[in-house]
Amino acid sequence: MKARIDHIAFRVADLEAALKFYVDVMGCEVADRFYIDFADGTQARCAALNAGTIQIFLSEGVGEGGVVKEWVAQHGNALHHVAYAVDDLAAAVEEAKKHGVEFLSEKQIENDDLIQIFSRPIPETGVIHELIQRKHPDAKGFATENVKRLMESTREVR
Repeated sequence: MKARIDHIAFRVADLEAALKFYVDVMGCEVADRFYIDFADGTQARCAALNAGTIQIFLSEGVGEGGVVKEWVAQHGNALHHVAYAVDDLAAAVEEAKKHGVEFLSEKQIENDDLIQIFSRPIPETGVIHELIQRKHPDAKGFATENVKRLMESTREVR
């Protein structure tokens, strides 16, 4: 598998403070902001930032409970996952499995521009890895429904 870093994602308690750091200190540019509404009535506020050739994705849980807020309560403000762009997601998943990588779901999450899947935390790093295939060479950013389904797939990760 020949993978390239696509984006890195952090779950944070205060999205505005995290944005201020990345914009004012690191010189990143905000590319997108959006909310994710979950079936349990909770929300996540999200932002994507351009950082050179990769993006930084930030999410903050809104209200009481919810997958993002619960994760931050347990882990603090921290790296959640590193996403690697691959040319053929199905082949990359099979190759990763041959090396003992386990995935949170057997089902890949797909829309018109993206196919994605999360690994379980990798024992060697403790970090979730995402494999992402962008179907078009100029495809950037995130699909709200994909983000929602990926976040929901991490509920059991502690």
